[in-house]
Amino acid sequence: MLVLANKAQGLAPGQRFRFEQWAPRLERDHNIKLDLAPFESAELSRILYRRGHVARKALLVLKDFLARSRCIKAARDYDAVLVFREAALIGPAIYEGLIARSGVPMIFDFDDAIWMHQPTSGIFSRLHFLGKTKTICRLASAVTAGNSYLAAFAAQFNDDVSVVPTTIELSDYPVVPEPPQDPAFIVCWTGSTWTLPHFEQARAALELVAARVPLVVKIICNNDVKQPIQGAEMRFVPWSATDEAKEIGDCHAGIMPLPDDPFAKGKCGLKALQLMATGRPVVISPIGVNDDIVRSRENGFLASTTQEWVDALMALAGSAQLRSKIGQAGRATVERDYSAQASAAKFAEVVRRVTN
Repeated sequence: MLVLANKAQGLAPGQRFRFEQWAPRLERDHNIKLDLAPFESAELSRILYRRGHVARKALLVLKDFLARSRCIKAARDYDAVLVFREAALIGPAIYEGLIARSGVPMIFDFDDAIWMHQPTSGIFSRLHFLGKTKTICRLASAVTAGNSYLAAFAAQFNDDVSVVPTTIELSDYPVVPEPPQDPAFIVCWTGSTWTLPHFEQARAALELVAARVPLVVKIICNNDVKQPIQGAEMRFVPWSATDEAKEIGDCHAGIMPLPDDPFAKGKCGLKALQLMATGRPVVISPIGVNDDIVRSRENGFLASTTQEWVDALMALAGSAQLRSKIGQAGRATVERDYSAQASAAKFAEVVRRVTN
């Protein structure tokens, strides 16, 4: 399969925890080989999220858009094409339409509510053509979506839609022993620069917890929060793929706060799954798929109000036994329902269906 995605391997969480993670298993267990053709050149990826460089970014985006045409000819040499989110960073579904007209089966995979305007959209958002998500769904031979909310959207435009969850490669995410609690309680948030605003949903609760127990707030991201949590020690860890699992597990509890809006309902629960895989108990907002992943007080905590967030975090801060119990149940959930092996097999079924 030819894979059309925005970024080169290892750079984007959506790619890393979906087809990039499944690729070795697809080839070994299902005889499906993926060849990645990224939209972004190395230079565009290097500067795209830096401040400034607007003219240079625009020139590189246009250059990469035109270069994408080479993939149309290449697609004819493959049994199928996988489009992850979109074939091109800007413009309507031109390339997807050309692939569909070529007769090569095309699978469309997405893991966010990409048909909506994102609150943190970048400089090229007006050139993104949000409506093309519907078009790509119509053009695709089949659609795979990260959760049922996304699948329901796709099902309006395509009759062959499957839920294939975002997953964790368990061998990359071993259980990590929690650090000594002497005396601070360490709470971890991990995410991208674009999701940093979501962290603010937990600010009020974290400040109330910090007033009651010694608290360390650990941020794993490419950028730190602008304002520290009052009363807490802030610990910023620059994101690194090499140390990601170890750093995520090096805490007492993890959090995944989300705003209650339509875009957040499309999230696939990756932050929660990463933390749960390392054996850490989580406190998360019951938004979208989070409500499916966690059964409150069994394998994690669901918290909607500030008081619910405070109660859950204080319960975890006060009991190593509770943290261990919840953490073990969370790990078991990932092993059972959200492993790379399971989703690779589900995706392989879709590939076989559209290529036979």
